Amino acid sequence: MVALVFFTEPVMSQFSIGGGRNKSGISIDPMQAFRTVRSATEARQGFTYAQAFYLGRAIAANILTEYKLYSDPTANRYVTLVGQTVAAHSDMPQTYGGYFFFILDSDEVNAFAAPGGIIFITRGMLKACENEDQLAAVLAHEVAHIQSRHGVGLIKDSRWKKFGTDAVFLAASGYGGGDVAAAVGVFGDMVKDVSNEIMTRGYGKKLEKEADTEALTILMRIGYEPHESATLMQNMEEQFIKGGKDFAKTHPKPKDRIKTIDKALKREPVAAEVPSVRVTRFDAALSAARAQ
Repeated sequence: MVALVFFTEPVMSQFSIGGGRNKSGISIDPMQAFRTVRSATEARQGFTYAQAFYLGRAIAANILTEYKLYSDPTANRYVTLVGQTVAAHSDMPQTYGGYFFFILDSDEVNAFAAPGGIIFITRGMLKACENEDQLAAVLAHEVAHIQSRHGVGLIKDSRWKKFGTDAVFLAASGYGGGDVAAAVGVFGDMVKDVSNEIMTRGYGKKLEKEADTEALTILMRIGYEPHESATLMQNMEEQFIKGGKDFAKTHPKPKDRIKTIDKALKREPVAAEVPSVRVTRFDAALSAARAQ
Protein backbone atom coordinates (compact mmCIF):
# COMPACT_ATOMS: atom_id res chain seq x y z
CA MET A 1 0.00 0.00 0.00
CA VAL A 2 1.33 3.44 -0.89
CA ALA A 3 1.45 5.75 2.11
CA LEU A 4 0.56 9.41 1.86
CA VAL A 5 3.56 11.25 3.28
CA PHE A 6 3.56 15.03 3.63
CA PHE A 7 5.96 17.62 4.92
CA THR A 8 4.76 19.45 7.99
CA GLU A 9 4.85 23.14 8.74
CA PRO A 10 7.55 24.28 11.18
CA VAL A 11 6.29 24.62 14.73
CA MET A 12 5.28 28.19 15.47
CA SER A 13 6.34 29.84 18.72
CA GLN A 14 3.64 30.69 21.24
CA PHE A 15 2.66 34.33 21.60
CA SER A 16 3.43 35.93 24.95
CA ILE A 17 3.92 39.66 24.40
CA GLY A 18 1.13 41.71 25.95
CA GLY A 19 -2.50 40.72 26.31
CA GLY A 20 -4.15 38.37 28.75
CA ARG A 21 -4.39 34.60 29.03
CA ASN A 22 -6.99 32.17 27.72
CA LYS A 23 -8.54 29.30 29.70
CA SER A 24 -5.58 27.05 28.98
CA GLY A 25 -3.20 29.61 30.46
CA ILE A 26 -1.59 30.48 27.12
CA SER A 27 -0.71 34.13 26.65
CA ILE A 28 -2.64 36.06 23.99
CA ASP A 29 -1.15 38.65 21.68
CA PRO A 30 -3.98 41.05 20.63
CA MET A 31 -1.97 42.25 17.64
CA GLN A 32 -1.67 38.67 16.42
CA ALA A 33 -5.44 38.30 16.73
CA PHE A 34 -5.88 41.49 14.70
CA ARG A 35 -3.48 40.29 12.03
CA THR A 36 -5.25 36.93 11.85
CA VAL A 37 -8.66 38.56 11.41
CA ARG A 38 -7.29 40.92 8.79
CA SER A 39 -5.71 37.98 7.00
CA ALA A 40 -9.03 36.15 6.98
CA THR A 41 -10.90 39.11 5.49
CA GLU A 42 -8.31 39.26 2.73
CA ALA A 43 -8.35 35.50 2.20
CA ARG A 44 -10.07 35.68 -1.17
CA GLN A 45 -7.15 37.65 -2.53
CA GLY A 46 -4.39 36.20 -0.40
CA PHE A 47 -5.13 32.62 0.68
CA THR A 48 -1.63 31.64 1.75
CA TYR A 49 0.38 28.82 0.22
CA ALA A 50 0.54 27.11 3.61
CA GLN A 51 -3.23 27.27 3.94
CA ALA A 52 -3.65 25.93 0.42
CA PHE A 53 -1.37 23.00 1.25
CA TYR A 54 -3.26 22.04 4.40
CA LEU A 55 -6.57 22.47 2.64
CA GLY A 56 -5.30 20.27 -0.20
CA ARG A 57 -4.08 17.61 2.23
CA ALA A 58 -7.53 17.42 3.79
CA ILE A 59 -9.14 17.25 0.35
CA ALA A 60 -6.76 14.44 -0.63
CA ALA A 61 -7.82 12.49 2.45
CA ASN A 62 -11.43 13.07 1.47
CA ILE A 63 -10.78 11.79 -2.07
CA LEU A 64 -9.24 8.66 -0.58
CA THR A 65 -12.50 7.86 1.17
CA GLU A 66 -13.92 7.35 -2.33
CA TYR A 67 -10.92 5.76 -4.05
CA LYS A 68 -8.11 3.36 -3.15
CA LEU A 69 -4.46 3.98 -3.94
CA TYR A 70 -2.77 1.72 -6.48
CA SER A 71 0.17 -0.02 -4.81
CA ASP A 72 2.57 -0.79 -7.68
CA PRO A 73 5.87 0.89 -6.62
CA THR A 74 7.30 0.93 -10.16
CA ALA A 75 4.25 2.63 -11.61
CA ASN A 76 4.05 5.16 -8.79
CA ARG A 77 7.75 6.06 -9.03
CA TYR A 78 7.42 6.60 -12.77
CA VAL A 79 4.31 8.77 -12.51
CA THR A 80 6.00 10.79 -9.77
CA LEU A 81 9.12 11.27 -11.90
CA VAL A 82 7.13 12.51 -14.88
CA GLY A 83 4.95 14.63 -12.61
CA GLN A 84 7.89 16.27 -10.84
CA THR A 85 9.47 17.03 -14.22
CA VAL A 86 6.26 18.67 -15.37
CA ALA A 87 5.89 20.64 -12.13
CA ALA A 88 9.51 21.86 -12.32
CA HIS A 89 8.77 23.47 -15.71
CA SER A 90 5.50 25.10 -14.62
CA ASP A 91 4.98 28.68 -13.47
CA MET A 92 4.87 27.31 -9.92
CA PRO A 93 7.80 24.86 -9.69
CA GLN A 94 7.59 24.83 -5.91
CA THR A 95 4.67 24.74 -3.49
CA TYR A 96 4.60 25.09 0.28
CA GLY A 97 4.71 21.34 0.93
CA GLY A 98 5.89 20.11 -2.45
CA TYR A 99 4.15 18.27 -5.28
CA PHE A 100 2.83 14.73 -4.75
CA PHE A 101 1.55 12.34 -7.42
CA PHE A 102 -0.51 9.21 -6.75
CA ILE A 103 -2.28 6.57 -8.83
CA LEU A 104 -5.85 5.68 -7.91
CA ASP A 105 -6.92 2.05 -8.35
CA SER A 106 -9.95 2.85 -10.47
CA ASP A 107 -11.05 2.16 -14.05
CA GLU A 108 -12.54 5.64 -14.29
CA VAL A 109 -10.81 7.85 -16.83
CA ASN A 110 -9.99 10.75 -14.53
CA ALA A 111 -7.44 12.86 -12.68
CA PHE A 112 -7.77 15.28 -9.77
CA ALA A 113 -5.72 18.21 -8.49
CA ALA A 114 -6.08 19.29 -4.87
CA PRO A 115 -4.83 22.76 -3.86
CA GLY A 116 -1.23 22.98 -2.78
CA GLY A 117 0.26 20.35 -5.11
CA ILE A 118 -1.45 16.98 -4.56
CA ILE A 119 -2.39 15.22 -7.80
CA PHE A 120 -4.18 11.92 -8.43
CA ILE A 121 -4.49 10.00 -11.70
CA THR A 122 -6.58 6.85 -12.17
CA ARG A 123 -5.52 3.59 -13.78
CA GLY A 124 -8.30 4.25 -16.27
CA MET A 125 -6.57 7.45 -17.33
CA LEU A 126 -3.28 5.59 -17.63
CA LYS A 127 -5.02 3.18 -20.01
CA ALA A 128 -6.13 6.13 -22.13
CA CYS A 129 -2.50 7.27 -22.45
CA GLU A 130 -0.35 5.66 -25.13
CA ASN A 131 3.03 7.13 -24.25
CA GLU A 132 4.91 9.34 -21.82
CA ASP A 133 4.00 12.52 -23.66
CA GLN A 134 0.30 11.86 -23.17
CA LEU A 135 0.84 11.06 -19.49
CA ALA A 136 2.75 14.33 -19.16
CA ALA A 137 -0.19 16.12 -20.83
CA VAL A 138 -2.59 14.86 -18.14
CA LEU A 139 -0.26 15.82 -15.31
CA ALA A 140 0.51 19.21 -16.89
CA HIS A 141 -3.22 19.94 -17.00
CA GLU A 142 -3.52 19.20 -13.28
CA VAL A 143 -0.38 21.20 -12.43
CA ALA A 144 -1.91 24.10 -14.38
CA HIS A 145 -4.92 24.01 -12.05
CA ILE A 146 -2.56 24.27 -9.09
CA GLN A 147 -0.37 27.06 -10.46
CA SER A 148 -3.50 29.08 -11.24
CA ARG A 149 -4.93 28.28 -7.78
CA HIS A 150 -8.23 27.17 -9.25
CA GLY A 151 -9.05 25.01 -6.24
CA VAL A 152 -9.28 27.94 -3.85
CA GLY A 153 -11.71 29.57 -6.25
CA LEU A 154 -14.16 26.71 -5.73
CA ILE A 155 -14.76 27.68 -2.09
CA LYS A 156 -18.22 29.10 -1.53
CA ASP A 157 -18.45 32.74 -0.50
CA SER A 158 -20.31 31.81 2.70
CA ARG A 159 -17.28 29.83 3.90
CA TRP A 160 -14.94 32.83 4.03
CA LYS A 161 -16.85 34.46 6.88
CA LYS A 162 -16.63 31.27 8.92
CA PHE A 163 -12.95 31.01 8.14
CA GLY A 164 -12.51 34.48 9.65
CA THR A 165 -14.42 33.44 12.77
CA ASP A 166 -12.31 30.33 13.22
CA ALA A 167 -9.15 32.34 12.68
CA VAL A 168 -10.17 34.61 15.56
CA PHE A 169 -10.65 31.54 17.73
CA LEU A 170 -7.18 30.28 16.86
CA ALA A 171 -5.57 33.61 17.64
CA ALA A 172 -7.46 33.88 20.93
CA SER A 173 -6.27 30.39 21.83
CA GLY A 174 -2.68 31.38 21.26
CA TYR A 175 -2.12 29.23 18.19
CA GLY A 176 -0.53 30.37 14.97
CA GLY A 177 0.51 27.23 13.12
CA GLY A 178 -1.31 26.03 10.02
CA ASP A 179 -0.98 22.46 11.28
CA VAL A 180 -3.06 23.32 14.34
CA ALA A 181 -5.57 25.08 12.12
CA ALA A 182 -6.04 21.91 10.10
CA ALA A 183 -6.32 19.83 13.28
CA VAL A 184 -9.22 21.82 14.72
CA GLY A 185 -11.13 21.73 11.46
CA VAL A 186 -10.86 25.34 10.31
CA PHE A 187 -11.03 24.13 6.72
CA GLY A 188 -13.84 21.63 7.34
CA ASP A 189 -16.54 23.25 5.22
CA MET A 190 -14.04 24.36 2.63
CA VAL A 191 -12.90 20.76 2.25
CA LYS A 192 -16.48 19.71 1.51
CA ASP A 193 -16.90 22.49 -1.03
CA VAL A 194 -13.75 21.81 -3.01
CA SER A 195 -13.88 18.00 -2.76
CA ASN A 196 -17.44 17.90 -4.08
CA GLU A 197 -16.64 20.29 -6.91
CA ILE A 198 -13.48 18.47 -7.95
CA MET A 199 -15.06 15.01 -7.96
CA THR A 200 -18.57 15.80 -9.20
CA ARG A 201 -18.51 19.05 -11.19
CA GLY A 202 -14.97 20.08 -11.98
CA TYR A 203 -13.64 23.60 -12.38
CA GLY A 204 -16.00 24.68 -15.13
CA LYS A 205 -15.44 25.15 -18.86
CA LYS A 206 -13.53 28.43 -18.57
CA LEU A 207 -10.94 27.16 -16.09
CA GLU A 208 -10.60 23.77 -17.81
CA LYS A 209 -9.90 25.57 -21.07
CA GLU A 210 -7.34 27.73 -19.29
CA ALA A 211 -5.66 24.64 -17.81
CA ASP A 212 -5.54 22.93 -21.22
CA THR A 213 -3.82 25.96 -22.74
CA GLU A 214 -1.34 26.41 -19.89
CA ALA A 215 -0.52 22.71 -20.01
CA LEU A 216 0.64 23.07 -23.61
CA THR A 217 3.13 25.75 -22.56
CA ILE A 218 4.52 23.49 -19.84
CA LEU A 219 4.87 20.56 -22.25
CA MET A 220 6.74 22.63 -24.81
CA ARG A 221 9.14 23.96 -22.18
CA ILE A 222 10.15 20.37 -21.39
CA GLY A 223 10.27 19.15 -24.98
CA TYR A 224 7.23 16.90 -24.93
CA GLU A 225 5.14 16.75 -28.10
CA PRO A 226 2.16 19.08 -27.36
CA HIS A 227 0.05 17.67 -30.20
CA GLU A 228 -0.19 14.42 -28.23
CA SER A 229 -2.69 16.25 -25.99
CA ALA A 230 -5.28 16.17 -28.76
CA THR A 231 -4.63 12.48 -29.44
CA LEU A 232 -5.12 11.81 -25.74
CA MET A 233 -8.50 13.53 -25.85
CA GLN A 234 -9.58 11.22 -28.65
CA ASN A 235 -8.47 8.19 -26.63
CA MET A 236 -10.37 9.45 -23.58
CA GLU A 237 -13.55 9.84 -25.59
CA GLU A 238 -13.25 6.27 -26.88
CA GLN A 239 -12.99 4.97 -23.31
CA PHE A 240 -15.85 7.07 -22.02
CA ILE A 241 -18.55 4.98 -20.31
CA LYS A 242 -21.97 6.58 -20.55
CA GLY A 243 -23.32 7.33 -17.09
CA GLY A 244 -19.97 6.60 -15.46
CA LYS A 245 -18.06 8.72 -12.95
CA ASP A 246 -15.24 10.07 -15.05
CA PHE A 247 -13.87 13.12 -16.82
CA ALA A 248 -17.06 13.53 -18.85
CA LYS A 249 -18.88 14.71 -15.70
CA THR A 250 -16.22 17.21 -14.69
CA HIS A 251 -14.68 18.45 -17.95
CA PRO A 252 -15.86 19.90 -21.28
CA LYS A 253 -16.43 17.46 -24.15
CA PRO A 254 -13.20 16.08 -25.67
CA LYS A 255 -14.08 17.50 -29.10
CA ASP A 256 -14.33 20.98 -27.58
CA ARG A 257 -11.03 20.53 -25.76
CA ILE A 258 -9.40 19.36 -29.00
CA LYS A 259 -10.56 22.60 -30.65
CA THR A 260 -8.94 24.58 -27.83
CA ILE A 261 -5.69 22.65 -28.21
CA ASP A 262 -5.64 22.91 -32.01
CA LYS A 263 -6.29 26.65 -31.83
CA ALA A 264 -3.47 27.14 -29.33
CA LEU A 265 -1.06 25.10 -31.45
CA LYS A 266 -1.93 26.49 -34.87
CA ARG A 267 1.42 28.32 -35.11
CA GLU A 268 3.46 25.45 -33.72
CA PRO A 269 5.39 22.93 -35.87
CA VAL A 270 3.51 19.96 -37.27
CA ALA A 271 3.21 17.08 -34.83
CA ALA A 272 6.33 14.95 -34.56
CA GLU A 273 6.63 11.30 -33.65
CA VAL A 274 7.22 10.61 -29.96
CA PRO A 275 10.79 9.28 -29.43
CA SER A 276 10.80 5.53 -28.94
CA VAL A 277 12.62 5.79 -25.61
CA ARG A 278 9.64 7.64 -24.12
CA VAL A 279 7.28 4.94 -25.36
CA THR A 280 9.53 2.13 -24.11
CA ARG A 281 9.91 3.42 -20.56
CA PHE A 282 6.20 4.26 -20.41
CA ASP A 283 5.31 0.68 -21.33
CA ALA A 284 7.90 -0.79 -18.96
CA ALA A 285 6.66 1.17 -15.96
CA LEU A 286 2.91 1.09 -16.54
CA SER A 287 2.17 -2.14 -18.42
CA ALA A 288 0.82 -3.88 -15.30
CA ALA A 289 -1.32 -0.92 -14.24
CA ARG A 290 -2.78 -0.52 -17.73
CA ALA A 291 -3.43 -4.26 -18.19
CA GLN A 292 -5.81 -4.61 -15.23
